[in-house]
Amino acid sequence: MIKIVACSLAAMLGFFSSPLLAEGGAYQIELIVFSQAMATSEMFDQAAQPTQWPSDLTELSAYKKPDATTLDDSYAALSKDSAYNPILHVAWIQPVVVEGGLSAPVHIQGAEGKLNGYVQLQQGQGLQMIVDLALTANSGDGSGKTLIYRLNEKRPIKLNEVYYLDHPKFGVVAKISSL
Repeated sequence: MIKIVACSLAAMLGFFSSPLLAEGGAYQIELIVFSQAMATSEMFDQAAQPTQWPSDLTELSAYKKPDATTLDDSYAALSKDSAYNPILHVAWIQPVVVEGGLSAPVHIQGAEGKLNGYVQLQQGQGLQMIVDLALTANSGDGSGKTLIYRLNEKRPIKLNEVYYLDHPKFGVVAKISSL
């Protein structure tokens, strides 16, 4: 009888423990942001709406860096292909989001100031990643005009999977893991 109860209890714990929750109370978030110089017929608007900056924006430097990263091979592959220009490869450790809540938005900024925005996690029916990034570039037509491209997306995610967020001019490779 005790064996049956123990097996039932173990099965219930396995059923109710969500694979979306990080076990150690923290997530490792890793991003690669890159520009892409491929011809496209896709039409898109430039950023007409300015970024709506959250009031509790936290600088990336406020978070601990992980001991190891997992997207190094992806970064190396992007660096070798002339169609892509890696802009940023960052990783940080962030506390788990409470059910129904938002994590602190993390300020993401490129070294030359051409990339600016934030990443945030939301825990609700599942884990979601909110990315709002703007990339500033020259028009390339000799006019000296500055263009702003914006990637603003909210995507459901699963832990330990790699995601690609796409824009005709730049992209993001992201992975969120439990610690």
